[in-house]
Amino acid sequence: MADKKLYSLSKHQVPKLLEKLLAVGTEVWGPQAGRDQDTHFGRIDRPDGLARDYVNGFLGAKRYAFPQVEELFRFARDGKLLKLAEAGVRGPAVIWGIRPCDMSAINYFDSFFGLGTASGPDWKSGDPLPDPLYQQRRDRALFVTIGCNKAGPKCFCVCTDSGPFLAKGFDVQLADLGDYYLVEAGSPKGERFLDDHKAFLGAASEADAHRRRTLERDSEKTFQEPVSFFAKAMRRMDQGRVDKQFWEKVGRNCIGCGGCIYVCPMCSCFDVDDVMTSETEGARIRLWDTCDFAGFTREVSGHNPRPSRADRRKRWFYHKISMDYLEKNPVIGCVGCGRCVIACPGGVDMATVVRWMRKV
Repeated sequence: MADKKLYSLSKHQVPKLLEKLLAVGTEVWGPQAGRDQDTHFGRIDRPDGLARDYVNGFLGAKRYAFPQVEELFRFARDGKLLKLAEAGVRGPAVIWGIRPCDMSAINYFDSFFGLGTASGPDWKSGDPLPDPLYQQRRDRALFVTIGCNKAGPKCFCVCTDSGPFLAKGFDVQLADLGDYYLVEAGSPKGERFLDDHKAFLGAASEADAHRRRTLERDSEKTFQEPVSFFAKAMRRMDQGRVDKQFWEKVGRNCIGCGGCIYVCPMCSCFDVDDVMTSETEGARIRLWDTCDFAGFTREVSGHNPRPSRADRRKRWFYHKISMDYLEKNPVIGCVGCGRCVIACPGGVDMATVVRWMRKV
C-alpha cells in the first residue's frame, strides 16, 4: 500500500458523488436496507439509497455479475427463417460498497466465465471461451469495495484469504476511518475513476495509512471462532478418509432446500431454457440452478448419477474444497462470507461440515 496514491473521501461527499454518477446515466448498485435489518445488493435510483452500517446481506453483488435470470438472446420465426437478436449493450456501472469476500467471489467468476481468454483461429476444443455477456458486464463496471473493520457473527474470510481487507483484485477500496474513508486504487480502471472525481476527494496522510493498517490487524481479532481450517479438511477428503457414513449424516441433516447455494456468492450452477412469448417469438434465458436438486444431474433416460441427498452434498463440498478443484481454479470455492451458516436450517453449512471433517 505504501507505493499507492491514497486519498480521503468524506462520508458527506458520498451522496454527492453518487448523485453525479446517476445524473450522467451511470448505473449504481449498492447495499439497500431490507426487512428485519437485512440488506441486499441492488440497483439504486437515488443518492441516499445506500444502507449504512451493514455487514453482509443475504443477496450480494453476485446479482450484478451473474444475474439470477438473464436473457441471452431473442428469437423470432419469420416464415421459414429464424431471426436472432442479441441483448443490447448497456452503459457504465459502479458497484458501490461491495465487501472483500464478495469481491473475491467476483474475481472467481472471471475465471469461471473465461475472462482473459480469447476465441479465434488459435482456439481449440477444451480451451476456456469467454462468455460475452459476462465480459460486457465486467468491462462496464467499476467495483468499489469497503474493508471490514469488524467481522460479522458468522464470518470466516480470514480462513479463505478473502478478507477482511484486500491486497489486490479490486478497482477501488475504501477503509472506514470514522467520518471519512481512506481511498486507494487497485487497478488502472480505479485510478481513472479517482482521477475523474478528484473534486470529491481530499489528501490522505501517513497517519491515515497507519490507521488503515491498524484497522486490518484489529479486524482480524474480531472473528468470533476459528471456524474452518480448510487445509486439514482438504487433506482428509483427497486422501479418501471421509467415508460414506459421514456424507449420509450430512444428507440426513440437509432438507434439500438449496438455500445455501442461492446465498453463496461462489455457486455458479445454471440452467438454460427457451421461453415463448408468442407463437412465433421467444427468448433463451440463463437462470440459477443448483446441484443440490435431484433434477440437476438427472439424465434423459431417468438415470441419476447422484440419486441421494448424501451424494449431492458430497459433490457440493468436493467441488468447494477439494485439491482437485483448487488446482483448476485460482481459489477454493468458498470466501468465508458466512451466509450459508445463517441460511441453513439443517446446520450443515460450510463451516460446520469442515469442522466435522477435521474430526473424522
